[in-house]
Order: sequence, then C-alpha cells, then structure tokens
Amino acid sequence: MQKKKIISNYLSLANYVADTIAIEIKKNYKHLNIKLSKKCSSYQVVTDLDFKIEKIVRKLISFKFPDHNIVGEELGSIDKNSEYTWIIDPIDGTKAFISSIPVFTFLLSLKYKNDYLLGLVDQPILNERFWNYNNKAYLNNKVIKVRKFTNISSSIVAITDPVMFKNYNLLNKKLFNKFSFIRWGTDALGYMRCAEGIIDAVIERDIKIWDIAAIIPIIKASGGIITTWDNKPPGTNDTVIACNDKKMHKILVNTLQNYL
Repeated sequence: MQKKKIISNYLSLANYVADTIAIEIKKNYKHLNIKLSKKCSSYQVVTDLDFKIEKIVRKLISFKFPDHNIVGEELGSIDKNSEYTWIIDPIDGTKAFISSIPVFTFLLSLKYKNDYLLGLVDQPILNERFWNYNNKAYLNNKVIKVRKFTNISSSIVAITDPVMFKNYNLLNKKLFNKFSFIRWGTDALGYMRCAEGIIDAVIERDIKIWDIAAIIPIIKASGGIITTWDNKPPGTNDTVIACNDKKMHKILVNTLQNYL
C-alpha cells in the first residue's frame, strides 16, 4: 500500500508536468517561427522549444523532488547521487512537430535504481495521454492491452525511419517484407499503438535512453514485451523490439540479432 501511495504521488507530478507542457506545445503548434538546428546525426533535429520545455520540466521536478537525479535529451544530467532518476524527452518526434503532424510526444519517466517505475507519454494535439500504474497501462484513464498475435503475415509493424538501419535492404528481404505492412514515421506514438492493441510491434535502432525510458513500463504493463534485438533488457544497447507476444518476439529476435 505504501509503495502504491508513493508511486501515485510521482504520477500526480508527472501529470501536472504534462499538463504544463501541453500548454506550451499547443501554443507553438503550427508556428513557422520555431528555430531549428541539426544534431550530429544526419536525421535528428532540435528546436528552441525542445530546450524551453526541458528547462520547465527540470524546474518543476527539482522544486518537488530536489534530491532526485534528472537526465534529459537536450541539457544532460544532474546527478544528486539519488536512487531516483527522472528521464525527459521534451519533444520526441521533432520533425513531426515542425511539420505539424501530430505523432510527436512528450516523454517523462521515473527510474528507481534499475527499475522503470513510471512512464508517461503525452500527445496533446490528439488529447492522448498514456501511463502505467499498479501493473496496468492506461490511455486517458482507460486500461489498454496489447492484441493477440495471429501470424507474421498479418502483422502491422511501426518503424520511425529506414535510415536507422545499416542493412535495411537485407533486412527487408529477410524480415520486413513478411509483415502485412510497415508504418513509417510514428516515433514514440508507434509504441503506444502497440500497447493499446492496434499494431503488433515496433522495431528501432540508434535509440537513446530518453527515447524509450517512458515507453518501457507502459509496454510491460500492457502485457507486451520490450527488449533489445538480442533479447537483453531495453537500454543495454541502441536497439529496440517492442511487441505483443512471445511468438512474435521470437520471430523478430531470431532475425534481428544477426544484424546488430
């Protein structure tokens, strides 16, 4: 009971933070004066709003829990030598945000030691907020679950960008063309579609911890599986498989582990 109460307090803060950030995102959505710059990766970009949002989130967390660690995509780490670490991705899917395509999300996670306690994924334009609590996953207060796997040929899989894959053409022959179809450009929202039982899997690489920290507990709470391509805990390398079923997971691992 005590643990549930503690996590409930953290979830309350996460929702308050997400409400605050949703206002900023809605205010800046479809604005053409957003300043844009490229990161070191050829397909990653950042805006001045990414930095502004992360600063707001850090301030809100530090006010409530000044002793907690914070890790963010844009502003690095604050190490307070705490067992608790908040992980922030201010705008996951910045290209989608700039293009006014509402598949971008705000991501916030809380990690206790090596356990991802809490994840929150918010898409304020669609008014969709996902989180986990007490071993269940939610979309706007409704419990969500992954769907049952039937077969590989009827599977729908989400991938953000083919540029992520070093051996895309080979993987397409060995695995990708076996799916019903691939939906490109979904970013973190693709994982949530898996969690709510709309698609079967997400496959990605070149992933950083802030890209998946919020996703990990939500996928698990929805009954899904999330690992690296070689079936290790997510975050131990830059690859990710999230899917609905052990059978689907085995098919994906058997192929993808050969392409690390």
